[in-house]
Amino acid sequence: MPNSPARFHRQRLRQSVTLIGLAATLLLNGCQSARKHRAEADRSASEIIAEKQQEGLGRTDPFSIERPSETFRQRLMLEQELPAVGPASYGVDYLEEPEHWPRIGDPGQRPETFFPTSENGAEAIEISLLEALQIAATNSRSYQAEKESVFRTALQLDLERFRFDSTFRGALDAMFRSDQGQNQNSASAGGEVGVQRQLEGGATLGSRLTLDLVNLLRGEGTTSLNMLLDTSISVPLMRGSGRHIVTEPRTQAERNVLYALFDFERFRHDYAVRVANEYFSVLQQLDQIANAEAAFRRLTLLVERTEALYEGGRVTGIQVDQARQDFLRARERLISSRENYSRQLDSFKLTLGLPTDARIALSPGEFERLREQAEEMFGELATDIDLDRNGEEGDEIALPEPDPRERGRYEIDEDRAIALALANRLDLRIAEGNVFDAQRSVIVAADSLRPSLNLTGGAAYRGTATRSSTRFAPSDGVYTAGLDMDMPWSRRSERVSFRQSLIQVESAVRSFQDLEDRVKLDVRNALRNLMQQREGYRIQTEALNVAERRVEEAQALQELGRAEMRDVLDANESLLQAQNSLVDSLVSYRVSELNFQRDLGLLHVDYNGLWSEFDPNGVPTTEEEEPFHE
Repeated sequence: MPNSPARFHRQRLRQSVTLIGLAATLLLNGCQSARKHRAEADRSASEIIAEKQQEGLGRTDPFSIERPSETFRQRLMLEQELPAVGPASYGVDYLEEPEHWPRIGDPGQRPETFFPTSENGAEAIEISLLEALQIAATNSRSYQAEKESVFRTALQLDLERFRFDSTFRGALDAMFRSDQGQNQNSASAGGEVGVQRQLEGGATLGSRLTLDLVNLLRGEGTTSLNMLLDTSISVPLMRGSGRHIVTEPRTQAERNVLYALFDFERFRHDYAVRVANEYFSVLQQLDQIANAEAAFRRLTLLVERTEALYEGGRVTGIQVDQARQDFLRARERLISSRENYSRQLDSFKLTLGLPTDARIALSPGEFERLREQAEEMFGELATDIDLDRNGEEGDEIALPEPDPRERGRYEIDEDRAIALALANRLDLRIAEGNVFDAQRSVIVAADSLRPSLNLTGGAAYRGTATRSSTRFAPSDGVYTAGLDMDMPWSRRSERVSFRQSLIQVESAVRSFQDLEDRVKLDVRNALRNLMQQREGYRIQTEALNVAERRVEEAQALQELGRAEMRDVLDANESLLQAQNSLVDSLVSYRVSELNFQRDLGLLHVDYNGLWSEFDPNGVPTTEEEEPFHE
């Protein structure tokens, strides 16, 4: 029994509602909030970074570009009531949202931060070296910029991967037209949904469904649904075909994330050494203040004693003036040392990302730990350095050589050090990867020289509705198939690009070779520097002992009238120089140790900015590693 008109219209209405609901659902799914888009972008980038950390570094470390809800800088600004220009001085969280600012929501869990506290109510907060490293990891602006660079690279990879996903699109349009001259009114409304997919082999697939909603709702005629379904395919057969060509942008994006992670690791190594170097430099300047103050006190007593001797007729006025002159120079040196300390401390605050007017101080106990480490490594230092001669008196003096048995813990064999550096330096892995990238660029450039030949095909179906059914009839479809070819008669730009890609391979190889040689030079120089600083520390220790004896003897002889004022003044000046030089050699040796580990690529720095030093006895002398491009 044929369907009644009422039943037909009810069926048509259900079909209409279903199709409109489907179209609306697809449309609304594409209208996500800004908050959700941010969350999905963060999730994708974080997953990519974790994946590449495991692939390139063999481990996964926490990684986030979100700043803590409160940083040490913010706390200093607020608690110490430091002057500020406006809300931006305290961070993004303090900014007022302008009109039309999207609702991005809170990023969720934020990383923890480190807050050192002042002890015994001290006005300035004292921080140790390890605390300085932790502060830098969450407050340094350059540190944050490096992390964001890695995150941006991961976002770009996410976009490249999306090129090979199925992409959906949807649209609705409606128009009412009124022609008063012709006394005609018309309305049109339509909807469209589609999907497209790029295959890794090069083929592109597409499908689209178009609806005429006005005729659908009117229910007029046997074709009232007016649905159009068309599909298409395009397959490159020559130029642009092949998985290695089609996926090259994604391949390069994958490698760029690895390079960004390697660069960030290198930055963390360099930055940790920089923080340590500046930290010790500030403490060294503080020690020089103490030495300058001691020298100033000695010269003050010397001037007083010399003036008393002058009044007793035991010294001349010239000697008094000499003492006064050195006294004035000592005062000037003391003032200069204090100012240099303040300048270096302010510069160090900037390195950590802290306000220069914040009241912080560095822990002098770090020097004591350095001295303890030096004594542990070198043991009892010789109190005398003898002058050995070859043969009888008057013969040539033998040149002393450093004793290899007194080497420090990181003064390892040169061949072993170079092997470790070649196996662990991440910048070498980047340079090696650049060579393989350049080779792939040649392959892509050569492919562009080929003719373009594409196979295309498509099918379009118009949906029809009768009282009994709604269907797409293949017999009513329109089918197309074709070939389009672009002969390579003019390939001037492609030819130039191809030749340039060959030159780039040569350039990348030269850059790799240059870096390889420089890595070896870095290691050799680092070992030389370690030996030099170690011997310098031993020499300066003995020099300080000599300078102290010289001051005591000169003062005693002056009391007996057997020493000139210049002898006493020179002895005091030598003592000051020996004190400063000993601290300088101690700091230089420690920094040289850190530089050496960095140059080997074995100074690990974790998410909190803290380093882990490698054990020379626990690392294999050779560490074979597969080529990066494999």
